[in-house]
Amino acid sequence: MFKVWSSEEVCLLSVLKGIIVWSENQPVVWGGASRLAEFIHGKSCRINSRSSSSSMAVTNMVPTVPVLFFFFLFIAIFSLLISANSSSLSQDIKIQEQDKDPFVGFNIGTDVSNLLSPTELVKFLQTQKVNHVRLYDADPDLLRALAKTKIRVIISVPNNQLLAIGSSNSTAASWVGRNVVAYYPETLITAISVGDEVLTTVPSSAPLLLPAIESLYNALVASNLHTQIKVSTPHAASIMLDTFPPSQAYFNQSWHSIMVPLLQFLSKTGSPLMMNLYPYYVYMQNKGVVPLDNCLFEPLTPSKEMVDPNTLLHYTNVLDAMVDAAYVSMKNLNVSDVVVLVTESGWPSRGDSKEPHATIDNADTYNSNLIKHIFDRAGTPLHPEMTPSVYIYELFNEDLRAPPVSEASWGLFYGNSTPVYLLHVSGSGTFLANDTTNQTYCIAMDSVDVKTLQAALDWACGPGRANCSEIQPGESCYQPNNVKGHASFAFNSYYQKEGRASGSCDFKGVAMITTTDPSHGSCIFPGSKKVGNRTQTVVNSTEVAAGEASSRSLSRGFCVSIMILGKMSTTRFLRLLTTLAMSSSSSSSSWSCNKCTFLNSPSQKLKCMICLNPVPVTSSISVSSSDEPKWACKGCTFLNTYKNSVCDICGTRSPSSSSLLGFDDLTDSGLESNSNPGCSVGSVFFPLRRCSKRKAMDDDVVEVDGGSVVRSESLSVMKKNKEIDTKEVASDSGGAPFSCLKMLSYNVWFREDLELNLRMKAIGHLIQLHSPHLICFQEVTPEIYDIFRKSSWWKAYSCSVSFDVAQSKAYFCMLLSKVGVKSFSCKSFRNSIMGRELSIAEVEVPGRKPLVLATSHLESPCPGPPKWDQMFSRERVEQANEAIEILGANPNVIFGGDMNWDDKLDGKFPLPDKWVDAWEVLKPGDIGFTYDTKANPMLSGNRALQKRLDRIMCRLDDYKLGGIEMVGKEAIPGLSYVKEKKVRGAIKELELPVLPSDHFGLLLTLSPK
Repeated sequence: MFKVWSSEEVCLLSVLKGIIVWSENQPVVWGGASRLAEFIHGKSCRINSRSSSSSMAVTNMVPTVPVLFFFFLFIAIFSLLISANSSSLSQDIKIQEQDKDPFVGFNIGTDVSNLLSPTELVKFLQTQKVNHVRLYDADPDLLRALAKTKIRVIISVPNNQLLAIGSSNSTAASWVGRNVVAYYPETLITAISVGDEVLTTVPSSAPLLLPAIESLYNALVASNLHTQIKVSTPHAASIMLDTFPPSQAYFNQSWHSIMVPLLQFLSKTGSPLMMNLYPYYVYMQNKGVVPLDNCLFEPLTPSKEMVDPNTLLHYTNVLDAMVDAAYVSMKNLNVSDVVVLVTESGWPSRGDSKEPHATIDNADTYNSNLIKHIFDRAGTPLHPEMTPSVYIYELFNEDLRAPPVSEASWGLFYGNSTPVYLLHVSGSGTFLANDTTNQTYCIAMDSVDVKTLQAALDWACGPGRANCSEIQPGESCYQPNNVKGHASFAFNSYYQKEGRASGSCDFKGVAMITTTDPSHGSCIFPGSKKVGNRTQTVVNSTEVAAGEASSRSLSRGFCVSIMILGKMSTTRFLRLLTTLAMSSSSSSSSWSCNKCTFLNSPSQKLKCMICLNPVPVTSSISVSSSDEPKWACKGCTFLNTYKNSVCDICGTRSPSSSSLLGFDDLTDSGLESNSNPGCSVGSVFFPLRRCSKRKAMDDDVVEVDGGSVVRSESLSVMKKNKEIDTKEVASDSGGAPFSCLKMLSYNVWFREDLELNLRMKAIGHLIQLHSPHLICFQEVTPEIYDIFRKSSWWKAYSCSVSFDVAQSKAYFCMLLSKVGVKSFSCKSFRNSIMGRELSIAEVEVPGRKPLVLATSHLESPCPGPPKWDQMFSRERVEQANEAIEILGANPNVIFGGDMNWDDKLDGKFPLPDKWVDAWEVLKPGDIGFTYDTKANPMLSGNRALQKRLDRIMCRLDDYKLGGIEMVGKEAIPGLSYVKEKKVRGAIKELELPVLPSDHFGLLLTLSPK
């Protein structure tokens, strides 16, 4: 049984310690008190003038008192003053007026069964960090609940009220008084939307639209609210015609009699043009014309970007084009100072048979990318300086709406606040950070193989560097003491550490994502909002000189602490002061508690002052010399001296006996022994192993078995142990059988003086666009390897080449795999003058037969001085035969690469029975030049050459070919280079476009038979 200290107490404890240390050099007289008050007012908390003057008056009346009582009284007075005057409405209004940044809000419909109560709904909005909402009415209960929340709200006049408001100024004034004045400014109403798509849904009411808007505006003027609250009306996109290209868009002329005066009103009052814009409907109505990726904000190749032929502006998504079409339409009516506000946009998550693209995946992709797009503040191509704000349609599924099915399926949440699907909005600040992506957890699956689960657990706590200290014996998450319980904690620790990135919760198919908090009892999982029964605020375990720490401690924590103090009883506060006095002595011989890390004074020899935990028997009261050798704890990374056999902080045993002297003494002994799967703790930790360069030898293989690495004596091309384990266990391939498999072969061109970074980024975009499961690269240089390694897509793949090996070669081939890899190997060709080799990977496709992937860059023809007949045809043919012989024993093989093959010079490629050339089978009659000075404008300054140098050869017993295409045929937008060429004896400069490579890539698709 030990004393539990709250996080508030620990926080205040550290602040009070700083105050007292600071005050030790101040005389306790009137001047010292005044200087202290001045210090607090000037450097710590910004308190309004009333609070400042009052506190100074009180300070001048206080007699000299002992230091502890003085500070207790002083801080108590401040806590009362601040709690009495915590905020003001004028500050809220000022914040509202300054809120000009683009935002994402939500529409809240009413056709929802079991909708949260207004109070619960507002709490839900605050939890989700949603600060902007649009209502389709002016619900009084919800407006009251929104009071003093800083959530901005647009209220609406329903279409059925237009007649009354548009025909009577008094009715409009009454509406404003009842729905605006009664709640503002406590409820931050920012705008009134008058009707909804009136021109297209109830055209008979169109003549009343502008009168209703003007009447409501006049009522706001009478209440002096017209500068804070705008008035406008949402329009459907269909009021615009010929919207693409955007430069040709215009408003339907039949509505000019309404749109012209309406736009003039919006311009005069500074109100926005409200538009409901749905790329979903654009796609549904223009199938085959508008690609789905353009609608979903997905990355596009330059060839798929929409280009406005009149402005030459490139559009990467449909929404930007629709927004710019609205700006052009207004400009055609001589209005250019009205901003566009997107009042509705979204994607349905479910539809009937006529809406096959209304899916959860598409809805997730659209809304997630939309949020990121707005928060990136990139603007639109026509107006890059202005990013439109957007209200997503909608927050809740309106399940009571009439068919079609999609009408009830636009929401992100069900009416009870559970998510319909999980958005991926991490990196977009705190928006929606308390649900979706941030409130998911990674746990072990039920009924999986214990050995595989144990291997994944070993990896997570070892190379994965998850924080596994809480599943050590005696810690809060040690129970239940079984592999599944410990693995769930470790998997989730890794998943949260990686920012819940895609593919970080797989662990070779034994993990799954859940929205249910797996915390139990005192065991709090990373990412949980629950608070355990122990202090979660760690008190600094390193004492600093009083002169250095005092000001920092005071200014950092004072504002928070005085608010905490107002909630704390006098008894608890005095207990804190007593503890503080006992712990404020010199810490030169203090000791750190292994439970709460509190730094205890030397006099505290039996148990920790904070949590009453006994002092560790191995803990030394004296602080070790900084230059004394130490070993890093595998559980918590604390540096311990080698004379300690267990960690001072968490009690984890050292990786070997106490005789270890340093890193070089650590061995891998016992790492591959069969551990008892019934008790995981004690076997899950092992030190990271250092990789060293090894000489290249033929037929070297690295085998990955159950998450551990079995190393051969020497390795030529391999992945570092840690990298192989990472990509093998944390692969995003999952356990479900593949329906198709994509493989990319690409010679990336080792020329480094021609826009290398941008070319490699373009190749990265192709990888993200096509998402191949397997990749064969040729002509990779160390610099190219480094660019790829730092790219966002890299983490999804296992690589056949380690960093050390990559740095040791001029250029090389390498293999990448998203699916599990059993082994990487490399075989050097016996006859190669250029050091060419065959790279091989044995991959394990989930639910399918194993597959061998291979690549090579066969000997290159080099016509040039001193002899011009250096074509190396004989060597190339021998290498092709050798490669086929090595690979031929496998039933399923894909052999792709730069073969440098010349059918006239080398003859037909030597393929035995059951082997096929994928291009010849899938593209009969198509020449398929992958090196083409005519088709590749970057090479147009070179001598003419057209060859099918790149090929993919296959032997497939259990798979069948699906399709093949060339990639990388488009120039990189806005990028060119100058090439000098001798023309008729004169040197001319040619400005040529830049493509990703001098070769085109090949993308192959296959599926199981």
